[in-house]
Amino acid sequence: MGIAVYNAVPMILHDGQREHRFTLKLSPATESFRLESGMIKRSIFIGKRMFNRLFQFVRNEYGYTLGRIQYDDDQMTKGSAITEQHDQFRFTINEQDGIEVMLENEAVPLKKVSATIPLRYENETEKKAHLRALIPSVLAALILTREMQPAL
Repeated sequence: MGIAVYNAVPMILHDGQREHRFTLKLSPATESFRLESGMIKRSIFIGKRMFNRLFQFVRNEYGYTLGRIQYDDDQMTKGSAITEQHDQFRFTINEQDGIEVMLENEAVPLKKVSATIPLRYENETEKKAHLRALIPSVLAALILTREMQPAL
């Protein structure tokens, strides 16, 4: 049995009303991450992008698909995401003091969600791993937060 090595990163999800704090534990070797916040402790797997590297599936530890992500560009900084409940979002990633993700609900454009993650990578490989896991982790956090508080 192998040992999983995680790179823990704090993530703050702002849903417009509340701030939800998560710990994002990245495992680039398995293209997975662990999302933890209070009672929430879930393992999430980033699905294979098949022939199109700009396309991802997000699954939980039981194999249930949580959503799909389509990137608009090779830098993986813009795109769209859809949950299995058919919520559709547009997202953008901005890199400044930390990494900020803005999610805009396509059905209600005024309802925006943001997530911030500090810059914590030491080389280009770690940076790519963070960016590959960033949108799946924010989407999973949003879905799990909604399960706990359906009004979001």
